Amino acid sequence: MNKGQQFWLDLWHEGRTSFHKGEVNPDLSAFWPEMNLPADSSVLVPLCGKSLDMLWLCQQGLYVTGIELSEQAVQQFADEHQIEFQQERFGTTRRFFTDRLQIWVADVFILEPSLISSVDALYDRAALIALPQQLRSAYARRCLNWLKHEGRILLKTMHYDQEAMEGPPYSVSDEEVRELYKSCSEIRCVKQSTEAVEKSNHLHDRGLHKATNSVWCMKK
Repeated sequence: MNKGQQFWLDLWHEGRTSFHKGEVNPDLSAFWPEMNLPADSSVLVPLCGKSLDMLWLCQQGLYVTGIELSEQAVQQFADEHQIEFQQERFGTTRRFFTDRLQIWVADVFILEPSLISSVDALYDRAALIALPQQLRSAYARRCLNWLKHEGRILLKTMHYDQEAMEGPPYSVSDEEVRELYKSCSEIRCVKQSTEAVEKSNHLHDRGLHKATNSVWCMKK
């Protein structure tokens, strides 16, 4: 197990999960209609944790696939929402599933690609920004390979002075987003705002006082 994997597993084990949000992300509900997907479409949520966004997507009539390194996160998700997952193993990989939701407990970089069928859309609230720069290109390529032709992407990023704080979450510039996803036929920044980081935010304690948050809609 590498240091990056152990870092995230330790956070979940120690309960240091201030990155988890106890509500559906407002940008998801605001901008998901931009995806223009029919009911019963499939959505991939990489590095999903125990995000409530997955439940919201299921409630829209979508089939949701999450990928999460920490089995503890998946167990907490099941316990907190009274979800009775079925389980099956594929070698060292475990799959938790219901009729509309499945979560693979695996490292997104080493999960056997064929285990996940091609999806209609990708939702990334905090996966790309959780990764250091040297991993982001490989991550984007892997996600694009799972996405069908003309599949849609809803991506959230943040950009800040990297001298102010050491990630994660990492600063990702607009230029890097356009470079990572340059193979897409459509890349649109649909929302961008620079805001002060509230003192109650755990990132403020780490030295981050201002950040630019962006929402992107893309088509492969």
